[in-house]
Amino acid sequence: MNETLILEIIFWFALFMVFYTYLGYGIVLYALVKLKELFVKPEKRVLPPDSDLPEVTLFITAFNEEDVVDEKMENSLALDYPADKLRIVWVTDGSDDGTNDRLQTRWNGKATVYFQPKRQGKTAAMTRGMTLVRTPLVVFTDANTMVNSEAIREIVLAFQNPKVGCVAGEKRIAVQTKNGAAAGGEGIYWKYESKLKELDDRLYSAVGAAGELFAVRRELWQTLREDTLLDDFVCSMLIAAQGYRIAYCKGAYALETPSADMAAMSRATPARMSGEVMRVARRRMRWSWPMTVARCGSQRMICAPMSISLSTKNRRLSNIF
Repeated sequence: MNETLILEIIFWFALFMVFYTYLGYGIVLYALVKLKELFVKPEKRVLPPDSDLPEVTLFITAFNEEDVVDEKMENSLALDYPADKLRIVWVTDGSDDGTNDRLQTRWNGKATVYFQPKRQGKTAAMTRGMTLVRTPLVVFTDANTMVNSEAIREIVLAFQNPKVGCVAGEKRIAVQTKNGAAAGGEGIYWKYESKLKELDDRLYSAVGAAGELFAVRRELWQTLREDTLLDDFVCSMLIAAQGYRIAYCKGAYALETPSADMAAMSRATPARMSGEVMRVARRRMRWSWPMTVARCGSQRMICAPMSISLSTKNRRLSNIF
């Protein structure tokens, strides 16, 4: 094989990978979904009456979130779900600002607060808190993200399918003038990933979930190692490994402000990529779900370079303007 031929092969392979990364995977996925839906029509499910709705825990982990406690509690109490069936739980381990005082004074009786002085990280807080939760469904959300009022009902509706073990909500970015460049890059990235999740769900199962809003069946929860980087993704994939689907619910969304600057977004991407390597190294992939594993690899290889590319382009725009 001569040198010219080798270079041509490398060139065309590299060109194919670029195409597949930004367009190819989405096109293939869309075609597979349309083909499937020609033969299998999606099932329509309805919620039971309010009296028969399951109890749900809204689970919030927080560290020194005094500035957003009031807004988060107002948002949580405004959710369209029977008040006697919704439990609001905060795990505030290590917080030493006014987070706990605020929850125990203004919001006393409206939420349950679990606190220990020692801070061990978000994953440890989730693990500790889950040992104290008793409701069949648990919805995880961040303190600094606001959830739409219909979110809990939409998530519970997705759980009407007994094959669903985890529900991934949608993450949306609030565009602000001050952070317009960062918000634009992040917003495009999350819209693209959300569309892929929707198509994944329509094909069989979504791949992973965003920590801003996702839910699980409590009995399927598995304890995570404390050094887990992507608790949301690992938790959802562990449920998929048990043979359950991850449903994507675009009717339930969390609204988050954009990264303060492009450096924050750039730092987040290597962390996500490192988490993927850690997860793959630890878990023994079951051959009963090869499509999920394959799509996991494809989607993550797409989203990582895409977010880096968008952040780089927007950093340049920020410098110009």
